[in-house]
Amino acid sequence: MDATTQPEVPLIPREANPDTSWTARVFSLPVVLGLLLVYLLLFVSAGGAVVRSLADNDVWWHLRNASELVRTGHFIRADSYTFTVAGKPWINFEWLGELPYYFANRWLGDRGLYLVLILTATAIVVGIYCLARLRSGSWGAAFFAACIGVFLTTVSLLPRPLLFGWLFLVVELGLLWSLRKGRDFTIVLPLMFLLWINSHGSWFIGFVLMIIVVACGFAEGQWGNVYATRWTPREARKLLAVVGASIAALFINPYGWRLVAYPLDVAFRQRQTVENIAEWGSLDFHSVRGKMVVAIFVLLAVLQLVRRRRWPLDDVALGIVAFYAAVTYVRFLFLIAIVVMPLLAVDFRWGVAKSSGDAKGRWEFNVVIMAALLAMMARAYPSEKRLHAGIAEAFPEKAVPYVRSLAGRGNLLNDFNWGGYLEWEAPEVKEFIDPRNDIFEHEGVMSDYLRATKVDDTFAVLNKYRIQYVLLAEDTPMAYLLGQSAGWKRAYDGGRTVVFERVR
Repeated sequence: MDATTQPEVPLIPREANPDTSWTARVFSLPVVLGLLLVYLLLFVSAGGAVVRSLADNDVWWHLRNASELVRTGHFIRADSYTFTVAGKPWINFEWLGELPYYFANRWLGDRGLYLVLILTATAIVVGIYCLARLRSGSWGAAFFAACIGVFLTTVSLLPRPLLFGWLFLVVELGLLWSLRKGRDFTIVLPLMFLLWINSHGSWFIGFVLMIIVVACGFAEGQWGNVYATRWTPREARKLLAVVGASIAALFINPYGWRLVAYPLDVAFRQRQTVENIAEWGSLDFHSVRGKMVVAIFVLLAVLQLVRRRRWPLDDVALGIVAFYAAVTYVRFLFLIAIVVMPLLAVDFRWGVAKSSGDAKGRWEFNVVIMAALLAMMARAYPSEKRLHAGIAEAFPEKAVPYVRSLAGRGNLLNDFNWGGYLEWEAPEVKEFIDPRNDIFEHEGVMSDYLRATKVDDTFAVLNKYRIQYVLLAEDTPMAYLLGQSAGWKRAYDGGRTVVFERVR
């Protein structure tokens, strides 16, 4: 750091007689604030959003993939779940991230899925809290920033391997930001990328952010309120070696270069996925989260005018990437929570004196608060019955026995959102489609499905695939069309779910 660069976190004089006993550390105010964050997360999730998210469309085919891997001992390389793309090449790009959910479900049922979800989400939120403390030097400022982060993460709190990707990103930023503060643990990054690429495709985001941080360290200078500090020769050599080792680690996977190239496939070859799946849509600025992002951006601008904060070049670059990604695709609001909120925490500091004093407090009083928070967490944890009710409401649970009876009797066209659920609950039935978007888009099945369900040449699609049965929600346009057609009859009516059978 050159002579003109001001430290981001002011130096704080040590207390004369700090209490360093284990009780003071375990029952300290920062730990209480961390528990309060966890309770906030559990309260928000148990309030309905995450409980209902166990009805996520994707979790079921993830469970089926993991069960096939455990049962056969072989990685999936071709589709065997459907009749439309049977035998076509397919790579299971999230195989490692599926296993925790599979074993949790196997041992604990629906509560196991929720347990993995909430523990991973908790680790992410606590990680944001620690990142904000790392950048701001204040536990109070970190808590405030992490609270905002909790609400942003609810956009995609789902039982998916994606959460492991965001957790890896938290760890990565902790390693990179610690380096600027004199603590070098970057040797861990290649191992982390080895796990990351086998868990979820978000490794690509982490790799881009790592390259940005490393590249900015090869610049030196000041441009208004933005500055860059060059790595020392030793740091530069080590970081280049770490980047090289991380690239090599990416190829340690069951599918080789195809898994490394998969994020590019999503970006350039899966347009229908991006256009038709809600989580790939642009941020709605009329929604609560959209307004929060606008408020965060305005707050950054106002604080910059008031405080004239000086920004490291890599922070500016990371912030731009995070905002652009979140505005373009709503699922990337996680990037605002993980990347931007710790940076904003620097401006939430309550002064130099507060930075040294915000960890004070009598531990005996903190014990009472922590006990109360733990009791409220236990009460907020949803029951198995409540979790399963959300699943039964979203999927055709009552229709499963009838669907099983259709095995071998003719081709079934099913609702896209129910495909994974049927693969898990009725594996003997070969379906039309499931939420594994990539293979169906590449083979043209997604286009045909959209034509059929949007009542655009529906009967031509049904004839093309020789469909004998159609499983849909009662209130869909296609269900209405088939209900009015003389060539189809209702073979099963479960109220919200209906199965039509071809009669001629």
